[in-house]
Amino acid sequence: MILHLRLIAAVAALVLLAGAAAGQPYETPGIGVQWDLDALVANSAGAVTGAAGQYTLHRTVIVSPADAITIAPGSEITVVADPEVGLDVAGTLVASGTADQRIVFRGADPTPGSWRGIDALSGAERLYLEHAEIAHAVDAVDAFEADIELFEVEIHHALEKAIDITAADGVVVGCHLHHNQQRTISLTLSASPTIESCLFEHNNEENGSPYPYINIGLQGVNSPIIRGNTIRGSGNFMSGGIAIWNASNAQIESNLVEGCGYGILCYQTGASPTIHDNVIRDNTIHPDTVNWGFGVACNGDNAPILTENTISGHWYGVAAINGGRPNLGDLVNDFPGDDGGNVLVDNGLGGSCYAFFNNTPLDQMAQGNAWGGDTADEVEDCIQHQVDDPSLGLVNFDDWLAVSAGPGSMAPAVITDVAAHPNPFNPRVRIAYTLVRATEVALTIHDVRGRLVRTLGGERQAAGSHERTWDGTDRAGRAVPSGTYHYRLLAGGESRTGKLVLVR
Repeated sequence: MILHLRLIAAVAALVLLAGAAAGQPYETPGIGVQWDLDALVANSAGAVTGAAGQYTLHRTVIVSPADAITIAPGSEITVVADPEVGLDVAGTLVASGTADQRIVFRGADPTPGSWRGIDALSGAERLYLEHAEIAHAVDAVDAFEADIELFEVEIHHALEKAIDITAADGVVVGCHLHHNQQRTISLTLSASPTIESCLFEHNNEENGSPYPYINIGLQGVNSPIIRGNTIRGSGNFMSGGIAIWNASNAQIESNLVEGCGYGILCYQTGASPTIHDNVIRDNTIHPDTVNWGFGVACNGDNAPILTENTISGHWYGVAAINGGRPNLGDLVNDFPGDDGGNVLVDNGLGGSCYAFFNNTPLDQMAQGNAWGGDTADEVEDCIQHQVDDPSLGLVNFDDWLAVSAGPGSMAPAVITDVAAHPNPFNPRVRIAYTLVRATEVALTIHDVRGRLVRTLGGERQAAGSHERTWDGTDRAGRAVPSGTYHYRLLAGGESRTGKLVLVR
């Protein structure tokens, strides 16, 4: 054993000498070493300096295949101001902080693009970040053919991309992405991760190009799961919510998309996600009333399925363009997953109601929805189709649901009688609610900064009374400190939030 350790040390020393030149990246020896940051300081020939939780990255560090670096909770890594310097992971990087002791990666110059960021290289063994913060990078996390695991990671002030995933999967859960300058999350070349319970706000701060907050696929077939996220445009009018640019079977469910230039865009051939149980509202901040301001648009040869969404406050609730065929409800076929149930209210422009604007010669199915009218004539007035222009296809809106129309009208309530007891609490609180009809339910707990603390289940529940208990712990079972938290209950396209006070 002693001889083996001496051999590893000797090989590592040779690698150190080979990579010690000023400005050259340091690459770990690739012989199965497992280091923490203090060991990296001792062996990297000045690429990393520091001690006692405070470290500086002076040159790029490459974690070789078979090697691993583990970063302890509370560590802070400051990177010299050089957009070429970053962390490259071909082996394993595990940075697992806690809610009280986050791991921080930041640029020495606190401006966007100060350092390159963290790259998961092709074939990387593992990139795992939990309770971490990444600030001032060019691309905060860039993964190419390598899955990533991000839990409760705050990413802000990235210059070009907060997260870029190419030909890979992984999970992005409970993250807070804000004040990034251009793109937020980009997925391409079959990248299909799960993006869940994240908060997006104040992104595309440069506001110079039309960058959606989640941009799915320019090549390949991308089929991610996008679930339970909050996406807010925050005044940057060139920001869309979610865009699907190529063939996709994505699942987009239980999200809140509000205050963007548009809600969800399905573009090009085969961009046919399932869009279910979302709240999509007030996405009209762009001044262009012709090409923006829609809740969901299908622009191309695609056919997404929309069920149980609430789409309100747009110039065009749903728009079909250039061959798009959104399925808003087909009660004729035997498939139970496309039975409508959408609520499209308060969508219109210039005094006209445009809940569904069929700007194609194709017939469209839109059965079993609520349109903001109580009579057939009122519903007809909210649908632009063959009745209004003979060159357009006919929209079948049979079995429509009556909803009182008029300014400020709301969708029928799905959630009622929401209450938290006791509140303040220690250490358990019961969150009770009633569902008017059966639907998917997502209940999450967040801290005051909007970061996900705990998920209390996400599944379909029957109509009636329900109750969930939070025991004051995070997703790893660790007790969280006293303070103010918030719950978010999302069901049937409706969102309810409330404050919780934990006093230990």
